[in-house]
Amino acid sequence: MCHLSAYIGDRPIAPLLLETLRLQEGYFGGQATGMATLNDNKISIVKRPGPVDHVEAHSGITSLTGTTGIAHSRYSLNVLKGPEHNTAAKAHPWPTPDGAAALMHNGIINNYKEHWSTLKEEYTFTSYSPETGDITDSEVAVYLLDQKLKQGMRLPDALRETANSLTGMVLLVVLSADEPETVYIANWIQACTLGKGDGETIFTSSRLGLASLWDEFDVFSAPRNSLIKLTRDRVEISKLDPNRNAPDPKLDEGTLLRHSLRVLKEKGEMDSVGLLLALAKGGWEEVFGLDRESWLSLYRAGWEDQNQVMEPLAKMAEKGLIRKKVWPRLEGGVEVPRVFWSAP
Repeated sequence: MCHLSAYIGDRPIAPLLLETLRLQEGYFGGQATGMATLNDNKISIVKRPGPVDHVEAHSGITSLTGTTGIAHSRYSLNVLKGPEHNTAAKAHPWPTPDGAAALMHNGIINNYKEHWSTLKEEYTFTSYSPETGDITDSEVAVYLLDQKLKQGMRLPDALRETANSLTGMVLLVVLSADEPETVYIANWIQACTLGKGDGETIFTSSRLGLASLWDEFDVFSAPRNSLIKLTRDRVEISKLDPNRNAPDPKLDEGTLLRHSLRVLKEKGEMDSVGLLLALAKGGWEEVFGLDRESWLSLYRAGWEDQNQVMEPLAKMAEKGLIRKKVWPRLEGGVEVPRVFWSAP
């Protein structure tokens, strides 16, 4: 699970996007930070291991300019194994080989190896390393997209087909030099927060990323199974895949609090991933009003919307119902600010 953001408008773009990531990265993310901006029909990308503050201090990411940009804060369980899993080459966003488009992903692609086995005959995977013997699953998406663009497909159609060929937790975000001041989002079952302002639009994977902008945007959640087109003045939403319905179980906050406190009292202080994994073993089905078998079916299919859960937990912490602290933790060779939860 990662955190993402995008912006179209006239504000200084790098500080804005980095701040949205900074507000989110403690929950999931912070292992690597990346940004792509479009300026004078050219896409520029900076990405490095580390959270926002680290990458700001050790790269030129704050010098990126333009009126359109996308940004990514990476979280991968593989990174916890060691720094060889946390390199700039494994960070998002990725450019297409001609540099005309850039893509980033949130979630887990279950069938990435199937696509990799055929794509590697045509493309060089920059995230591959002999030390790990693997790639970052998200990189298959940019080359699937590139194949379809080279076939003459329009970007939204190419993105739709790319997203629908992937299984698991899939949210893709793309900007293109061929469509200035436009960002496309293909969202199967992830949380997706959108904001419409006066001559500007914004996207974050979690509502928590807009904490400093609530009064300046009309903020709303996009539906699952949606293809979204952001421009300066419009937010257009259509079906991503008309032939299937995305699961959308509703969370009960009181039940979430009860089960979270149960787990934290039993196991002690935990980070967000640890808490959610513990709830997946027992509790989630009741939180979402499902029987156990229905929940397991969704879970096996890749549904696990962590971002939907963080905002109610953060609100509970503000009320003193649960405790939230941020501690530095070494992950993948870099120190990351990590949110930890505990019972009061």
